[in-house]
Amino acid sequence: MELSLKCIRTVGGKNHELLTSYNDHQAGFYEDHKDLFSKIEKAISDTNDMGKMPLWKGYGDVPNYPTRVGPNAKRTMGQVRTTRGTCQFYAWLASKLKPQSVLEFGAAFGASGMYWLAGLEIAKAGTLFSFEPNEIWCDVARKNFEMVSDKFVLTAGTFEDNTGLISPKADITLIDAIHTKDFVLSQFELVKAVSAPGAIILFDDISFSNDMRACWQEIKASPDAVSVWQISSRVGIIELA
Repeated sequence: MELSLKCIRTVGGKNHELLTSYNDHQAGFYEDHKDLFSKIEKAISDTNDMGKMPLWKGYGDVPNYPTRVGPNAKRTMGQVRTTRGTCQFYAWLASKLKPQSVLEFGAAFGASGMYWLAGLEIAKAGTLFSFEPNEIWCDVARKNFEMVSDKFVLTAGTFEDNTGLISPKADITLIDAIHTKDFVLSQFELVKAVSAPGAIILFDDISFSNDMRACWQEIKASPDAVSVWQISSRVGIIELA
């Protein structure tokens, strides 16, 4: 379950030492909050037992999507959730940074969102702004979120169509929606516009395809990133200036 967070580069980001310290603190953080995390994992298991549910129909309109998505495609919670170890890192990050706003899209069935909310509850601060255009999945996510906290605003729609909802500006953002370079780079520009100085931005599925690997190479070389980290080959993390 333990993960390894690696620093790729830094030029003086204020959160460099904090994030790098997670490798030493993750076991203790889990022990301190294992009852809460077990409750969340039970909700994830129960959601998975509900079976496959239809994917968002918008995937059919995405040009050059690397995975074939038919009109009747369905997924379970277990097929789309972020790993337990990475989710616990999300909770730790929120608990330490005590953000006013956390932004994530898409919410899917609510696995990562429950852990963001756990971190906000531990920090006793902040609001999660979460977006999921799939109304069926969004309803499931809402019920899961409510089990953990009421510190959230969950929108059944895309982030791109609702950027005005983010207030105050985001201190942490997870971009986990359509995994293509064109979409992610466009979303990155929108996220920068609604982010606070020094914000942390996380990019999921950076090895989803050659296209996404090229996307991450471009992002981590961006002059907007003062520090860059990576969790295995799955999640890329930057700190804005």
